[in-house]
Amino acid sequence: MRQGALRRAEVTRKVGAVLPADLAARDVEVRRAAARALARLRAPGDRERLLSLLSDEDGVVVSFTALGLGDVCAAQREATVSALMSRATSLRGRELREPEALALGAVARAVGRCAAELSERALLDWAGGRGAGSEDALLGIGDVAATRGRMREETAIGLLELAAGNASAKPWPLALGPLARATHLPPSVVPRTRDVAVARLADAGEARIHAIRALGRTDEAAVPTLVELARNVDAATPLERVEAVRALARLGAAGQRGLRIVLATLVPDTGNATKLPTIEGAEFAPLLATLDALTEIEGARLPLDRLAKLEVPADAPPSLVRRVSQLRCSAARLVAERDFNYVLLTSCDRTAAKNAPGTGLFGARAMVAAITFGDSELTGKRLRAFQSYATGEDLLARAAAIRAIANHPELADPEALLVAALESHQGSVAAAAAEVLVKHPDRVRSRDDGERTKARKERRSGARAVGKALAAALTDPGFKHDVEVLLDVVDAAGAVLADEAREPLTTLCRAGHPLVRERAAKALAQLLGGDARATCTAAEAGLPEPAEVERLAASPVTIVLETEGGELRLNLDPTQAPIAVTRLRDLAREGFYDGLLLHRVVPGFVVQVGSPSGDGFGGPKDRPPLACETSPQRFRKGSVGMALAGRDTGSSQFFVALSDQPQLDGQYAWLGDATGPWDALVEGDRIVRVRIEP
Repeated sequence: MRQGALRRAEVTRKVGAVLPADLAARDVEVRRAAARALARLRAPGDRERLLSLLSDEDGVVVSFTALGLGDVCAAQREATVSALMSRATSLRGRELREPEALALGAVARAVGRCAAELSERALLDWAGGRGAGSEDALLGIGDVAATRGRMREETAIGLLELAAGNASAKPWPLALGPLARATHLPPSVVPRTRDVAVARLADAGEARIHAIRALGRTDEAAVPTLVELARNVDAATPLERVEAVRALARLGAAGQRGLRIVLATLVPDTGNATKLPTIEGAEFAPLLATLDALTEIEGARLPLDRLAKLEVPADAPPSLVRRVSQLRCSAARLVAERDFNYVLLTSCDRTAAKNAPGTGLFGARAMVAAITFGDSELTGKRLRAFQSYATGEDLLARAAAIRAIANHPELADPEALLVAALESHQGSVAAAAAEVLVKHPDRVRSRDDGERTKARKERRSGARAVGKALAAALTDPGFKHDVEVLLDVVDAAGAVLADEAREPLTTLCRAGHPLVRERAAKALAQLLGGDARATCTAAEAGLPEPAEVERLAASPVTIVLETEGGELRLNLDPTQAPIAVTRLRDLAREGFYDGLLLHRVVPGFVVQVGSPSGDGFGGPKDRPPLACETSPQRFRKGSVGMALAGRDTGSSQFFVALSDQPQLDGQYAWLGDATGPWDALVEGDRIVRVRIEP
């Protein structure tokens, strides 16, 4: 079937396999497959082909066409937006069913992502009509603001008028959302934004979150309101309180004063974790977010000291021990600053083995933070402590220590640590070393500058060792499918002009993965001088075809995760991303996720899982990364997405959104929805077992 051929073209990234006949096929399924393939290929030269599909009568075709145009419009923004707005006008003029409604939303978001000069005005006029697609038009304005980092004064005024309402139109809190996505608001609208956002806090419902986020883009006059929200357990949801904390963190010194007030409220005078009202469930998130946002601790030492000394009963469940340990270590790290011998810091982690100070899931990283704090010089005992973590077994702590090398030029001989990290066969550690080399290539660059001193000879010897380690990492079988690590190492080899890596770079610049090929070509150009593109013509154009193509999930899949924090469910829909859903289903059947840690939990944002080593890197070593299956679906609270470390790098890691996240829309594969107490989880919670329901 032609749909199958187009699916293969999509997942292997073979642009030329989509034929003109596919775009005009009478079979709507063929046109849908062609539009989906072009949208996901993101080839700038396909703009004209996508425009030819924009007038299609099928909503699914238009949805993917708009998605693709939003990614390839850079060279002709104004013309593309004009075409998109013309299509929006035709869609808005008729009664819409679900496919057409989704298409209209996709068109609005494409107008926003193109960020043309006329995008803001066109979308504001559209939203002001409050008709079909008006909510998506607001999201599109947010896309413009996020792309440009700013917003026109007249656009901000128009949004505030919509949010405030008038005699003939109800207030519309969602109109505050785009204001929160701009890095900076026009100074003239800041007071009005603050007033309107405060007024909208009186409205019940999920839309209040937009008012809170908008307050974080105003000024210090918003601090009292945000403080009251952040500490009011009865009047605000945990998610609203997390957002209030984040808003305070954006408001400079006044925001820091507010955070200290919030912390004092959330930490009562008790040394017993079981009596701390903010320790259980989702209530834990605002307290943890406050600790993460706090940078100025004067005036907060008392509550921090109480948290650092918090005790947990001997019979406490593992999930409570982790919560207490995370609080203790976060508080002790703030108080200790550069004092890595601070007793409450060395003993903060109750997950650590007895008689093993400075270790554990949270304790080791807290120790590294104190050892490398600020301008502390790594000498004497501090240097020895640093080296113990930079060569230790805790992957997260080791990666943090290696990464800190970039900020400590006093280290006389960093090459040995970097070489050991590159040769560790651990993705997070090797990637950390590569990042240091990219930031500071001059410290180990291997080219001879003519100097003949003993120090220079030793330096050249160390540089050659780094070059050999980079070459070895580029051919490490363990990193074959870990594109994130591979790209970091490729960049490092080019940055330090590692002659030793020339051969593996030459091989990689003919690889099938477009990102690997592109970055290897750049590294070779740095190494050889000039343009290496002629050397890097792809011998195997396109990604390898994933085995999942032959056994695609044909119906929804329910994956149940039994965790220490309760039962969680993934309700996966293969309609939008069949390859990724099939990958997760197969891995779940094989027991891949059994016993894994939830390695990333960001309060109010996402929970992420699927790293076999628990450090956020890697996936199954026998499966290649998957091509991105992006779609027009929105990432709302509870949405499941495929985690990425760059384009076409998805494998086993997935995330669950803990709140609406419009910046993720169209950038990640939407896999379905999740249910269960996801917002009550903490980093380190473990999946006991996974099962698939019939």
